[in-house]
Amino acid sequence: MSSGFFAFLDNISPWWWVAFGIALGAVEVATGTTYLLGPAVAALVVGGLIFLQPDLGGILQVTIFGAAVILSVVIAWFVTRRMKPSGGLHGLNRRGDALTGRMAEVSAPFRAGVGSVSIDGVVWRARLEGEQAHDAEQPGPGRSLRIAGVEGATLLVEVPGAN
Repeated sequence: MSSGFFAFLDNISPWWWVAFGIALGAVEVATGTTYLLGPAVAALVVGGLIFLQPDLGGILQVTIFGAAVILSVVIAWFVTRRMKPSGGLHGLNRRGDALTGRMAEVSAPFRAGVGSVSIDGVVWRARLEGEQAHDAEQPGPGRSLRIAGVEGATLLVEVPGAN
């Protein structure tokens, strides 16, 4: 015979565990973190087991709940690892990196190696790379430049074939 909290659980209705699981699920939906998904499922499992075995003791209920939480976390870890895209989303939230290698059109004349280029209708600050930045002839509007990289919000550009 248990005492205290476990004694309370000895005669608890399975609906308490179901309600606990639903409450955890509701908090999970509200927060969207996925941290409470495992405990919510585990609480529903314990509630289901009490339906099947009404005399399940309080200590055993808590033990099953803990084991089910750990098991659900391990399963979720393996599932998410298998579902992770193999190529990754390298350009996600890094738009400038996705532009590397593309061609851009000069929208404002370059002075001392710094100017503006337009790509896909968006104007970016640009800086000429390497020796081209010091050339006397700076690219003017309408000229096509290749995007060589990104530095912050500045595109690093080069004149194609000028290497």
